Amino acid sequence: MCCEPLSLEADLDAKLKNARGLRQAILRHAFTGQLVPQDPNDEPASELLKRIAAEREARGAPLSRRCRTAS
Repeated sequence: MCCEPLSLEADLDAKLKNARGLRQAILRHAFTGQLVPQDPNDEPASELLKRIAAEREARGAPLSRRCRTAS
């Protein structure tokens, strides 16, 4: 036999583990701003979120479903 089932299973397990590690690395880089070059002229995310919240409040837009309290 050229490929035994145990060998295929071990190979698949190793590849799945590697894929999980790559996914975590990509997410880590994305959330720390290291995935793409950053523009120093962009406003910080915290300021953007404050501005969005102020604009929503100014126009009377309701909070998203996640932020609403139960009535």
